[in-house]
Amino acid sequence: MEFSLPTLLEGRLLERPEWDQYFLAIAKVVSTRSTCSSRPVGCVVVRENRILVTGYNGAPPGERHCTDQSREGGIHCARRAQNVPDSLKHDVCRSLHAEENAVRLALRLGLDPLLAGASVYTTLSPCVRCIGLMREHGVAKVFFELAYESVDQDRDRRWRELAESSFEVYRQIGLSGPSSRKIAGAVVGVTSERLLPSF
Repeated sequence: MEFSLPTLLEGRLLERPEWDQYFLAIAKVVSTRSTCSSRPVGCVVVRENRILVTGYNGAPPGERHCTDQSREGGIHCARRAQNVPDSLKHDVCRSLHAEENAVRLALRLGLDPLLAGASVYTTLSPCVRCIGLMREHGVAKVFFELAYESVDQDRDRRWRELAESSFEVYRQIGLSGPSSRKIAGAVVGVTSERLLPSF
């Protein structure tokens, strides 16, 4: 089935996206700033349907990004360059995770009291480190697009179980239906073109 984008007028006639789809779409756009060569991830932290902060995965400020170290058109990954197995990746991966960057930004901006009860929308379900960080600061709900999977299925299951017991809501969601068409049309087309004549 071909996916056709609506014209601006058709897009205006489609219903507004539900909140979950709206925030997930924003997280997907945030992921385009990622500098991780392995998995681009974007995250949005929301309180009362208002965005507090966003985050994406990449090297800490001042560090070289993996995407800046590509050699001869290839893709560079610090962990893979050292042949470090997946089970030890947190020991050598230079990237901060999207959720980690978002929570750290909230703390720097003095928004930490607003994290309690907040919702997180992320393009990838969080790792154990990010689950702990979000739980520590009282995040209540986590919505994710893609479930994390690795070569260690037992670890993946433990992370999922920890997340399910750590948050009021832990749910996989996606973009679909008319909302996804409207969002895609807005991103690809000129968003604020006049649709009604001026007089």
